[in-house]
Amino acid sequence: MNSLIDKVFKFFHRFIKLVKMIDKKTSMKLVVKSVLSALLISLLIVLIPALVMINMFIYTKLKLLISIFLVILIMGWSFLYYYFYYRLLKIYHPSICDINTKIPQLTESVIVSLFFMILGIVVLSIVF
Repeated sequence: MNSLIDKVFKFFHRFIKLVKMIDKKTSMKLVVKSVLSALLISLLIVLIPALVMINMFIYTKLKLLISIFLVILIMGWSFLYYYFYYRLLKIYHPSICDINTKIPQLTESVIVSLFFMILGIVVLSIVF
């Protein structure tokens, strides 16, 4: 059990170290540009399936299933957003290309996805 805790602490220490390295090499202007661009791209990708699912709420017997699919879609959106965010950061800052951004990307995506999952479970349990 102790080794598992040590591995988790080492992983988060590595994650924090990589994020600090990325933060040192970026500027505020290009980070804002990357955030806004990643939001726009990921929202455009997720918008069409979300609108189709929202329009399917006319089928009353499938409301719970469609709601669960919407929660899964929102959880997947966080992975899309962070993928495009780090991809655009690498494009705007070529000095970041030698840094392994996969660990921060996946860690932040999982944290946000877990938040959306908990929020979705709470909302679905209240509504249904």
